[in-house]
Amino acid sequence: MSVERRNGNEWHLTREAPGARLRVAVLCSDDPHHRYLVARIARDLDLVGLVIEPGAAQQRRLWARRAWTDAVARAYQVRRQRYTGRSAYRRRYFAALTPPAPQPERVLSVDWINAPEAVAFLKGLEPDVTIVCGTTYLKRPVIEAGGLMINIHGGYLPQYKGNHCVFFAFLRKDYRRIGASLHLVTSRLDGGELVEVVRPEVLPQDNDEHLYDRSVHLAIDRLAEILTVFEAGDTVLRTVAQEDTGETFRHRSRKPHLDLWAWLRIRLGLERVPHIPRRQPPIDCLVPRDAG
Repeated sequence: MSVERRNGNEWHLTREAPGARLRVAVLCSDDPHHRYLVARIARDLDLVGLVIEPGAAQQRRLWARRAWTDAVARAYQVRRQRYTGRSAYRRRYFAALTPPAPQPERVLSVDWINAPEAVAFLKGLEPDVTIVCGTTYLKRPVIEAGGLMINIHGGYLPQYKGNHCVFFAFLRKDYRRIGASLHLVTSRLDGGELVEVVRPEVLPQDNDEHLYDRSVHLAIDRLAEILTVFEAGDTVLRTVAQEDTGETFRHRSRKPHLDLWAWLRIRLGLERVPHIPRRQPPIDCLVPRDAG
């Protein structure tokens, strides 16, 4: 198969041989939701290879670059997740969902996602589609090697970019902008064209971790569904340019007093999380080939 861009915002699939399948690669880290992503894609699609940039390697690289503020902030976030029980919750949540699936034959673990060996490995896979989740910033050589490259972003675009987007929407009581986004990868952080934005059901007992996990879960499932339909060859994938709006958050943006306030206002009854049902939109990004 081959996937090519036409008419500005359309992606067309050409089947070069009967029975050919989309060649899908994944670039991710090693958290529980990344393992779920790999298993889900391996179950539903032809996962030809996997590149893993472990979280510990991301942390070491910050120390090595002497990016002290970012390194300290990221280390704090890792410990906050552990000591508040959020890491354990995320493990349980995705462990219950992760389906049995074959692992790809070709797997590469790297200290940096932009390392020459990662670029060479990805080129060797010759993917039609590359899915990205949880890596550090991708540079042009990786982007150019990945074919149609789609990122799973844990936040509602274009309003919330960067890290901890669900937390900041929760903190601001912006409950209708809690979600996850599928977007094309470009050199602009979280700025590529949108494929789709998903929103989970919001429940009165939720905290930001519950909502983050459900948002990313929905986004992974939605992307698998989109690519499965697209692989059938009867549709065209259309993307939409993002509006130039919103804010970008970093690990250093989420300071301890913000977490304390988010917890206290619920604990003390100063704020009640509303119930917002999940909206199941149609797959608007896929249109019949004749209409494309």
